[in-house]
Amino acid sequence: MIALPETWCVPVVRGDFRDDGVWERLKQEIASPTDEGFVAGVEFVEDRALIGLGAVAIAAGYPRAYPGRYRHPVVFVVDAVTVAMPEHPLLVVNLNEGVGTGPFRALPRQVQSIENNLSIANMDFFEFARATDPDGVFRGF
Repeated sequence: MIALPETWCVPVVRGDFRDDGVWERLKQEIASPTDEGFVAGVEFVEDRALIGLGAVAIAAGYPRAYPGRYRHPVVFVVDAVTVAMPEHPLLVVNLNEGVGTGPFRALPRQVQSIENNLSIANMDFFEFARATDPDGVFRGF
């Protein structure tokens, strides 16, 4: 089991430490408002316990503990795939104990939409997951 970070805002967890430049660019892109003015309510954290873990292990390792034991419905993870791929799609892991939908990937500029809508229960995790492209990446509606 991977410990969920204790954060006030939805966590964006760094689990790959090979490229500090990519991490800094991702943080800036995610923290910047969208063209519509939306800002992601996220907190950036680092977790060296994720080094070397693949997406399946990361997703399986986080407990589905929302809303009973955790305040956030989702966690975003910067893993080896995020760092290696040109579009840098983050792993989006569902933490809702009542929803069985598995993880998907999302472009950094979609974090604002996902976080905003899930945090206010305007949309459900599965709505984003089923809107992914054939390669499993959510690029927007």
